[in-house]
Amino acid sequence: MKIKRILVYGELEKERLHPVSLELLSKAKEIFPESDVQFGIVVLGSGIGSAVAEARKSGVDLVYHLDDDRLSVFHPEYFAAALIQAVKAFDPDLLLMGATYGGEELAPALGIRLKTGVAAHCTDIRLTKDGKLAQLVPAFGGKVIGEIFTPNTRPQIASIKPGMFLASPQEDKNASLSTLDGSLLNSVPNRIRVKGVNRKELSSLPVEKAEVVVCGGYGIGSMEHWSSLEKLAEKLGGAVACTRPAIDAGWVRDESSMIGTSGKSIRPKVYIGVGISGATHHICGMKDAGLIVSINSDPNAECFTVSDFKVTGDGNMIVRNLLEALG
Repeated sequence: MKIKRILVYGELEKERLHPVSLELLSKAKEIFPESDVQFGIVVLGSGIGSAVAEARKSGVDLVYHLDDDRLSVFHPEYFAAALIQAVKAFDPDLLLMGATYGGEELAPALGIRLKTGVAAHCTDIRLTKDGKLAQLVPAFGGKVIGEIFTPNTRPQIASIKPGMFLASPQEDKNASLSTLDGSLLNSVPNRIRVKGVNRKELSSLPVEKAEVVVCGGYGIGSMEHWSSLEKLAEKLGGAVACTRPAIDAGWVRDESSMIGTSGKSIRPKVYIGVGISGATHHICGMKDAGLIVSINSDPNAECFTVSDFKVTGDGNMIVRNLLEALG
């Protein structure tokens, strides 16, 4: 079944299109460069004029939009209802969504309502030799990459973490606009009520924006050693990142700096990994860094397979020596 129409969920971030939306669109156009493939994007929210204008210039043929106060904050049932309306109007063969907090909730909800398959947390999408769309997802703890196919139902739905693809400039097609019917939200059960919104300001540089990232794994060993890693990142003018075991050990407060398929994908100029084994699900999130330096006591660690510089030794001792050298 040939793919002729592709729809992207244009998630918003600070009243603009979230970068992942443009990343997905660029990837889809790379895979399907044919002129007869139609591209659409859905923009939902309140006060979305600037985002809709941005979407019109993103290279799509059609922009579906709904500006409604009930969409001012993420409400999964309202957003799912509006997205389904766009899907029914555009009839896409493929629906792409960012695997963000909102996208991770919307994708399975749409899959159930539309009775179709969902491939979640994909690291890549590509066409096979026989023209089928393969959705690549790490499996068995990241030891293998599984291919997921949805051969019999439409639309195929895939969610992809931000940063997996690069957004590239697209030809401005001055896309047509189609306003979705907000009255359809009237029949949606309002089982979630927002009592307030508290925004937490980041106290440090986000890992996805840092040019230098120092990342630690379980091999760091203790909170004391983790503090040294944070000092090294600060000395280098970068950000400190982590793997899941570091969070489980309590050295890191939350998942905002976790790298990998269940965290963030980054492309810093320099990545320094300390005490990280190098499982596939982590490598997927940092393999596109400009320069990769890995420090591990195991000379056969998997992280060395993608490294430009490989250092075998006690990572904590090396970090201490670096701090002394930097003064």
